Order: sequence, then structure tokens, then C-alpha cells
Amino acid sequence: FLPQSKRTTMRLMGLTVVCSLNLFSCVSQYIKEFYNKAWMERYGEPIPSETSTLLWSITVSIFAIGGLLGTLSSRLVFLFSRKGTLLLNNCFAVTAALLLSLGEMSRSFEMLIIGRIVIGVNSGISLSVLPMYLGEISPKHIRGSIGQFNSILICLGVFTGQVLGLPELLGQVGEQTNIMCPHV
Repeated sequence: FLPQSKRTTMRLMGLTVVCSLNLFSCVSQYIKEFYNKAWMERYGEPIPSETSTLLWSITVSIFAIGGLLGTLSSRLVFLFSRKGTLLLNNCFAVTAALLLSLGEMSRSFEMLIIGRIVIGVNSGISLSVLPMYLGEISPKHIRGSIGQFNSILICLGVFTGQVLGLPELLGQVGEQTNIMCPHV
């Protein structure tokens, strides 16, 4: 249906967006344990329950705030074109992947939170610009079908994230980096 280069672009953008949407709920106990260990190393005492809940709430909800910021910044299309905006958006994905993977190694929960907001911005831009780009590059006779791929891949990505987050697969403590940064 589409030339190889356009299919590759569509797959890469879809992978970045869909794998980042819903991965944290399955690994919540491990992230909270990581927060407690980091807090113990810094302050020499266990993290207070209220602080743990607050950090966890911020970590989960900051993705949506980043998505809102990304959606609002989709006006970059007028400056860089649709394709250029999607290519520039990859910088956000790489930055988020580095923050999320290095945050664990450096025992910094702040890096996880910043990484979540950056990947939220990435997702917001992708979810705004990608449907426009797909409508632009697809032939007229399959334009409607191609337009639906975005929604279908998001649902598939959320499902894949939930399955990979199961403790039996990649939800173990040693695999946290693998599940938090699937797009690296």
C-alpha cells in the first residue's frame, strides 16, 4: 500500500507513542520500592507514606500533562512541515528514553518524572501530527483505512504494554528499564 520509507516512519512513530501510554500500572510496586531506596540513600530514613503517594501520583499523571503540552505545541507543523515535526519529535523520544533509563542507575526519581513529561510531550505531538501526515502521504483509495491505523496501533500498544508489564514477563525488578524504555 505505502512505500517502504513511509511504512517505516509510520511504524517508528506508532511504536514510540503506543508503548509509552500505559506501562507504569503493572510495575507500580517496583517503582515505589525504587523511590523508597532512593529516599533512604539520600535522607537515611524510609520515605513517608504521604510522600510516596504524592511522588507516585505525580509520576503517573505527569504523562498526561506532557501530552497536553505536546498537543498544544503541534503548531510546529507550520514551521517544520508534518514530516519535519515528526522527525524533530524523535529528539523528545530519545531524551525521554535516556532520562528514564539513566534515572534508575543514578537513583534519581526526579529523572523518571521529567522523563515521563518529556515522553508525554512526544506522544502529544505524535498523536496530533501523525494522523495529518498519514492523510497526506496515503493514496486516496486507502486514505480512510490508513487513518484508522493510528487508533488501532494505540490500542494494540496499550494492550502490549499491559502484557509486557505482567510479572511473569518483563515486570520483574531487573527488567524495569526494559519495560520503561521500549523505544530505545
